[in-house]
Amino acid sequence: MPIATGGYGFSDVSLSYGFGAQRRASGTIRVQAGQFYDGTIRSITIGPGSTFSSARIAVMQRLAVEPTFSITRVERPNSSFTTRLARARVDYGFTPLMFASGLVQWNSADRAFSTNLRFRWEYAPGSEVFLVYTDERDIRDDRYATPTTVRGLKNRALVVKFSRMFRY
Repeated sequence: MPIATGGYGFSDVSLSYGFGAQRRASGTIRVQAGQFYDGTIRSITIGPGSTFSSARIAVMQRLAVEPTFSITRVERPNSSFTTRLARARVDYGFTPLMFASGLVQWNSADRAFSTNLRFRWEYAPGSEVFLVYTDERDIRDDRYATPTTVRGLKNRALVVKFSRMFRY
């Protein structure tokens, strides 16, 4: 159901608890409740504390996992929905100048599963090679598909970036 035009005031309250970054496993649990246009919103997120920090589990000295899970419930006068987001980032540092990372994400609202794999190598000071692979798939259940529903592969890209710093 569409949201009527006009002005809306939003007020909400959130409570979070952060686990110290100095620990082997760190992160934040956040609960939020408040107004959402002409309805309400409630959510719980386990993972990142803010845009600048993340939940992190140091598996080994060079290997870390950053998981996130979020559930959001929106209730409006004539409709309601729940979205779920699960994400995991894996980082591995081969050396201080070479690393690989992977991000996998599932989003229930889009019914999409996406991956992003990245490799970075600084082969000389200021000179780098990046390899990035991205893939996004629609995992919608065929029982709920319409004739215009796009299923399967939605997006795929392989990017190679090479930079060289020249010193004069």
